[in-house]
Amino acid sequence: MKKKILFILVTCFILCGCVQKAKPISENEKLKIVVTSDIHYFLKDYYQECEWFEESISYGDGKMVTYGDEILNAFEKAILEIQPDLLIVTGDLTFNGEKDGHIALANRLEKISQAGIEVAVIPGNHDIENIFTKGYGQDDYFEVENITGEEFREIYKNCGYQIASAKHKNSLSYVIPLNSDYTLLMMDSTHHKMTGGNSFNSGGKFSESTLNWMKKQLDLIKKEGKTPIVAMHHNLVDHNELLNSGYTIANNETVADIFKDYGVSFIFSGHIHCQNIQEINGIYDIASSSLMDAPLQYGIVELEKNKLSYHTESLKISVDAPEYFQMVSKNRMKENFEVIEDEILKQEAMDIMALVNYHYFAGTISSIKHQVLNSQGYQTIMEMEDDFIKKYMESMLKSDKNHTSLEIEF
Repeated sequence: MKKKILFILVTCFILCGCVQKAKPISENEKLKIVVTSDIHYFLKDYYQECEWFEESISYGDGKMVTYGDEILNAFEKAILEIQPDLLIVTGDLTFNGEKDGHIALANRLEKISQAGIEVAVIPGNHDIENIFTKGYGQDDYFEVENITGEEFREIYKNCGYQIASAKHKNSLSYVIPLNSDYTLLMMDSTHHKMTGGNSFNSGGKFSESTLNWMKKQLDLIKKEGKTPIVAMHHNLVDHNELLNSGYTIANNETVADIFKDYGVSFIFSGHIHCQNIQEINGIYDIASSSLMDAPLQYGIVELEKNKLSYHTESLKISVDAPEYFQMVSKNRMKENFEVIEDEILKQEAMDIMALVNYHYFAGTISSIKHQVLNSQGYQTIMEMEDDFIKKYMESMLKSDKNHTSLEIEF
């Protein structure tokens, strides 16, 4: 009889919608949040037998993949010293969606949670149903298991989902109440079966279902009298006039209009691997550079009511990360400079291009702009027939501001 009465009470409790709400992660008026993106963690098991893997990475996009464990060790140490209320990771958690890589990273992040610091993750375009998931052997590639959207949520169940007040069933989006003033929307902008897309498309989009769910959550936050914060992998606005295809979310102006209507003043994104802050409709898109790219930086956010303070900090490891990044830049663009016959001019042009590339991705291009414009290397590049190199250089030098800090009131 007692069991029957208990069953009826529980049933009524659920049907009446009297489910206990998730508690805010902090009771303090001031919040401290660390934001990072594009960790691209790759287990050594996937490449340790491959003699040419590290060399191939040195001709890539600058990610220090083979130093991943050392970088994460330094990052975890920094997090424990900072003691933020929350760590946000805005996608591309793994190299190419390797299941064991996801599990290993989740275990690392859970150790941070166990130290009293909440962690919240969302996927990036590399993380789910990735067709390029593979390992690198001595003689050939070998098969490696990837993951589905449902598996992502299970693997990272203790990295945000366990403190969510709402979860979207047709994406990996969820909501976290932060304190009495702020609520965080962790938005899944990636293509996979759960969102009605496929991993062939690396661009960002909110499905109709996700968009409707997001507006419902924003409406609830508004009724609570709180300020919404949004984190997503893809960018809300173009961060480079030349290179933006596949980086900026589809229908970004429509999405920005929705955010503006509901009082979103800033968002956190990643994907482009460039530390860059841009504005659209009065909303600041703070794009974090990859944690695996020099200068190995992450963002520290301090929030009070109607006020944000943001700046970046960098990690130090056993190798010179900026030097590594510039070496990779030269390797990748070397063929473009072969047309310059004078070896001294060629080297000067490559050096200045690598320097600009590094500072642009670090968000500090304004600090060297005058030096670059007055260099022989820059003049040599501007005289080249290669239009892409010239346009790329100009797109990076267009910025006159530092992108590693922001202070706003709203």
